[in-house]
Amino acid sequence: MSISSRNVLDRRGLLALAALAALSGLVLPLTGCGGNGSADTGKASNPYGLIESGTIRSATQTGQPPFAYAEDSGKPAGFIVDVTDEAAKRLGLKVDYKSTSVTGSLAGLTAGQYDLASSGLGVTEERQKSVDFTKPLFWSTVAVLTTSKSTISTFDGFNGKRVGVVTGSSQEAQLPTRIPKAQPVRFQAQNAAVSQLLNGSIDAFLVGGPDATEFMKQYKGLRQAVSAPVDHPTSMAVPKKHSAFLKALDQKIADMVADGTYAKLYRKYFTTRPQPELIAAWPALKSQFPGAK
Repeated sequence: MSISSRNVLDRRGLLALAALAALSGLVLPLTGCGGNGSADTGKASNPYGLIESGTIRSATQTGQPPFAYAEDSGKPAGFIVDVTDEAAKRLGLKVDYKSTSVTGSLAGLTAGQYDLASSGLGVTEERQKSVDFTKPLFWSTVAVLTTSKSTISTFDGFNGKRVGVVTGSSQEAQLPTRIPKAQPVRFQAQNAAVSQLLNGSIDAFLVGGPDATEFMKQYKGLRQAVSAPVDHPTSMAVPKKHSAFLKALDQKIADMVADGTYAKLYRKYFTTRPQPELIAAWPALKSQFPGAK
């Protein structure tokens, strides 16, 4: 039989099958035809546009206590990690943590590698150009960490000194105004900077206040020389145009504030009361932290 004859018979067979289906009330899918059924199904099963349905792929850090660090087992831990885990639980999602640096987490969000950055990220104007942030989770301070051998107690006192900063951190951006004549020494991670501070390779380390407190607990040879409030909150970040995911996260954080879960996690990691700016962002916290302004 020729190919053309076989094609004719095939077409007749398909027509007959279609006629039989119509008589029996069946609907046959048309292979190769366009339609939005699969797209609708995908949106329903993955309403937040996550890289992997049902799982938040989150960038975090292993050396940013108390916000994000690694336990001895390697498991991510910290205040922001706990907030992430609780929010994910309430959304019915899992979290797959990926350890990286500050710059790596922000670059990964814009490149579509991560759904979320779960670490203590300062909400700066520059960062807001490339990522979106959740509502405030903390309001921090900036501190100069030095050794107990140093007697300097002002920002200006470190002019001309070798001052460490983490590349891409909000403290790196603050260094020119806080200590304008410092000799910057950049690190990819906080642990590396603290190590160099302890062995005398740098004179100081400009870092977040809560981070400084944690490092002083770990290393008795460190002290905080000076600290000051900052003009921005600490939050988590998501890629641009992921409004459904961001809205869902913010709602779960609001629920955690309302039912006291946030306050419980806060007290687990911090001994100081929330800053007034954080209370202004979440008024319900005022009654949960007596004495807070």
